[in-house]
Amino acid sequence: MKVRRAAATLCGGALIAAAAVTGVATPAHALPDSCSISYESDGSINSYCSTGTGYHQIRVSYCFVNPWVNYCGSDAGQKAPVGATSSVRPPGGGAIRDVTIVKSES
Repeated sequence: MKVRRAAATLCGGALIAAAAVTGVATPAHALPDSCSISYESDGSINSYCSTGTGYHQIRVSYCFVNPWVNYCGSDAGQKAPVGATSSVRPPGGGAIRDVTIVKSES
């Protein structure tokens, strides 16, 4: 009788633990996807992501071609949710070295 009660208690405890784990599970999130980069005539560079969840941000690194200036830098646009545009306008006179889209869940 004691063995049967112990087995029932263990099974019941396992069921409660399983229910607790599934009850607190969080949904899966997907980073932004289907992203594109566009270059505008005013010198700004934009990123746009159309699917997924979370945020994206355009980042640009550049160097000035003039040896007297001798400066390299980087700029970043604002964090934008999926379906919105992140935009950055690096200073004029610099040669663009790299353009990337940074994706994050928050």
